Amino acid sequence: MVNAIWVALIGIIFLIANYFLYGKYVENKIKPTNKKTPAHINKDKTDFYPANKFFLFGHHFASIAGAGPIIGPILAISYFGWFFVAIWIVLGTVFIGAVHDYLSLMISVRNKAKGISQITSKTLNKKSGKVFAIMIYLTLLLLVTVFSVSAADSIIAQPSLVIPIIAISFIAVFLGLAVYKFKKNVLISSLIALVLVFFFMWVGYKIPLALPFTLQFQKLFWITILLGYGAIASLLPVWVFLQPRDYLSSIQLILFLFLGFVSIFVVRPEMAVPMIIKGNLPMWPILFITVACGAISGFHSLVATGTTSKQLSKEKQGRFIGYGGMIAEGLLALLVLLFVSTLAWDSGPLNFLNSLDQGWIIAFGNGIGNIVGSIGIPFLGFAIASLIGVFMVNQFILTSLDTSTRLSRLVVASTFKKKIFQKKWFGVLITIIPAYILAVTNSYTNIWRLFGSANQLIAAIALITISAYFIEHKKHIRFLIIPTTFMVITTIAALIYSLFNKSGYLFTGSWLLATISIIFLILAVIISYEGFEIIKKYKKRI
Repeated sequence: MVNAIWVALIGIIFLIANYFLYGKYVENKIKPTNKKTPAHINKDKTDFYPANKFFLFGHHFASIAGAGPIIGPILAISYFGWFFVAIWIVLGTVFIGAVHDYLSLMISVRNKAKGISQITSKTLNKKSGKVFAIMIYLTLLLLVTVFSVSAADSIIAQPSLVIPIIAISFIAVFLGLAVYKFKKNVLISSLIALVLVFFFMWVGYKIPLALPFTLQFQKLFWITILLGYGAIASLLPVWVFLQPRDYLSSIQLILFLFLGFVSIFVVRPEMAVPMIIKGNLPMWPILFITVACGAISGFHSLVATGTTSKQLSKEKQGRFIGYGGMIAEGLLALLVLLFVSTLAWDSGPLNFLNSLDQGWIIAFGNGIGNIVGSIGIPFLGFAIASLIGVFMVNQFILTSLDTSTRLSRLVVASTFKKKIFQKKWFGVLITIIPAYILAVTNSYTNIWRLFGSANQLIAAIALITISAYFIEHKKHIRFLIIPTTFMVITTIAALIYSLFNKSGYLFTGSWLLATISIIFLILAVIISYEGFEIIKKYKKRI
């Protein structure tokens, strides 16, 4: 067996070193300037507001992370073993994901903080941009639905989460007011806020609040509360709630990453799950749509161009936030892989297969408890370590929920020019209402199977748009050609596989999924053709 220390060392060194090496190389391609950013030019205190560098990193990191870098690696390990998943996380993060995130952010800043679909309209054509915007809206609708259900499930499973979840929302508002309105010291304010967060986590552990109702009613109650929370949070000024709350969540995650990797080096566990599994699924393209967040994810371009670009105070902070945020997510995905891969495969009380049968949250919690609970810190046993992990996951799901709701509002307003669509409350309602119906009727579960392909299709189109932007501005794109081509071909292959394999949509009579997949496939081919025609036209810039 391979000791987890070696996997951790290689992964950490490669990811962090390339923030300074390859990240700097990519930064030199875009050449940040000292010009005023849209956050200053269009400052409106709701969506446009120049953020503190660390607050914005916190918002961006927390928003792009969500549950993706946890779910994806766990599922992929169950299909293919840990080895190729680890390689994809590390290489994908550095050479594709971080490039995609950083350049999405920067070209948005250079285009008045417009969303990726609007930039696609400009660089390719208006029809492609509008169709892309509708696809983005539908993807966000699915995300809002699933995040609300996932958060509700985690609260029901862990009643200890109720008090800290409520507390962190109020603490975030006070932190935002302290830093931005009353100009208090960021470090001191952050430390006080963080102490309060951990205090209320302890209170929640001591006083779990379980509702005395049926499981069905509890789920309905929490979905209603959470979607209401998402709606309100998406309308509040970013400096009041979004920035400070996500900042607090990201500090917790960074502390968790530090504790997690230290635990790996102290406990020195072996990689107990199989290194390579040969199963019924082809590694290509399935691995590359299963592990999205943690390698490359189209959702990141929506965050980068939807909210982050409207808050970036200086272009020179872009690499720290865009490229650095993805490096941090790659580290999270790597840590998740190490935690769950050190569980016994199919024997013992905490084995991987039994844990996964109970859900990915249980598998993640067991992986954390197994390692962190073994390092000998007083009061940090298996139960507390697992609770910290589940609380962290819940925080990131909630962050992605309110960010996705805000993004859908912005997409609606930028795509449809009629006056009613410009009203913020209307943009929120046409996302929250269908999301609520999908969530409470459980009818989203079938369509959710398409999310992996849809998400990576967004990433592929974003990379095409970035390449077209570089050509338009007479820049060479050699470093973009391989990532863009790989993502386009992989996404198209995944859509074809989902349609035509023996258990695919066409052979199992899943006509709705088959229809949506065919539409996505046509969209991918059309936009890819248009993008590569632009690239062919300017071969000398490759």
